[in-house]
Amino acid sequence: MYNNPHTGPATPEGPQTPIYSSPRTAHSPISTPSQQQQHHPAYGNFATETYYSNQVRDEKTAVGENYEMRSQHPENYNTPGSPNPYHQPVYVPPPQPTNYMYTPAPGPGGPLLPATYEHNRPLWLRLLIGPVQQAWFSWLSGLAMLVVLVIEFVRNHQMTGNVIQTSPINPMIGPSFTVLINLGARFTPCMRPLPNVPLTTIYPDCYRSLEDTCTLEQLCGFGGFGPDGQPNQAFRLVLPIFMHAGIIHYLMNMLTHLRLGVDLERILGLPRYVLLYMASGIWGFVLSSMLSQGKSASMGCSGALFGLIGYMLVDVFINWKIIPNPGQELARILLSTIISLVLGLLPGLDNFAHVGGLAVGIVMGILIAPMRPNASRRAQFITWFVRIGALVLLIVMFAAAIKVFYSSPDPRLICPNCKYISCLPVQNWCDMS
Repeated sequence: MYNNPHTGPATPEGPQTPIYSSPRTAHSPISTPSQQQQHHPAYGNFATETYYSNQVRDEKTAVGENYEMRSQHPENYNTPGSPNPYHQPVYVPPPQPTNYMYTPAPGPGGPLLPATYEHNRPLWLRLLIGPVQQAWFSWLSGLAMLVVLVIEFVRNHQMTGNVIQTSPINPMIGPSFTVLINLGARFTPCMRPLPNVPLTTIYPDCYRSLEDTCTLEQLCGFGGFGPDGQPNQAFRLVLPIFMHAGIIHYLMNMLTHLRLGVDLERILGLPRYVLLYMASGIWGFVLSSMLSQGKSASMGCSGALFGLIGYMLVDVFINWKIIPNPGQELARILLSTIISLVLGLLPGLDNFAHVGGLAVGIVMGILIAPMRPNASRRAQFITWFVRIGALVLLIVMFAAAIKVFYSSPDPRLICPNCKYISCLPVQNWCDMS
């Protein structure tokens, strides 16, 4: 006899009661209450209506999830499909991006977003800790630095009659260092008393000629010193971050500021990026003030940019297993860091700020780098323990360096041989001011 696959073997009395059928059969007028309780050869007794309602619900859920994934990445939707319970096309996830810094945003044709974790965070949380699409601080601070550079040229013209220093020539195509000091460059004699720089010091060639002299207080500007007449301009640990020695200096720093800086700000969000940038820049100038020769001046955002490089070193190690060619990425960062530190040995560049910014960038990277979402509970515990240690270390670094700088009778004696970190011992480069 013919065996109907949906009813079982036929009998003289007629076909058996359906074992399972379509949802339409289960809810058709010909079904009776006696047919609602059936026996399945594998699952025993079950309610036919409940069984089919659950099956329809599962089918709708699967189709809905499949449609949602297809709408997010239509170009990666495999229309031919493959065998599955519902005969639906299989969603193929997007390939690993070639540039690990970026990944497509959710939605068809969406912009590239930083390839960090938790794209689905609420808006307020993404604004706080990232990722974001716009790097406001990087662009606005770069514009502010350009405005400050224009002010430097205007002030140099007012004081010397020239837009840039021509005698001797400023190799960075910028104003004289006396003008830069007057506008807020890092200059230790303006920040604290030094035994080798008394308050009665007279500086020749202050503005227009050798005969045009000025006192230390006049050179430092900003309304002079405090009521006691002692140098106290601690703001020179912050203000020099936004100053540059000239056009070439500004353009060189902007190459990193507007490329790596923009990328990291989009990944970290505004608050974390500003904290990384400013902490690296400030501690770089703290170290420079503490270890450099008392009569040298410096300015620029190089220390902050080295902090970004320090963060990148930590980021590569944290994401070693998901970055394409991590060894190549690490080698590239190390090579650029070594080249920059070697160039920092040339006259006029402040390697103390570079080294200080790099050190703080590494500590900050441990503190604020995003945690991998698939990290185990043990890994999360270890990560937070290390973060707490990094926070304590960062506080100690700032407190100890600032205390040593202001409490030491003569900062030059803190580490006399450390001057070779920022200069080559040739042609009296280490004694130049």
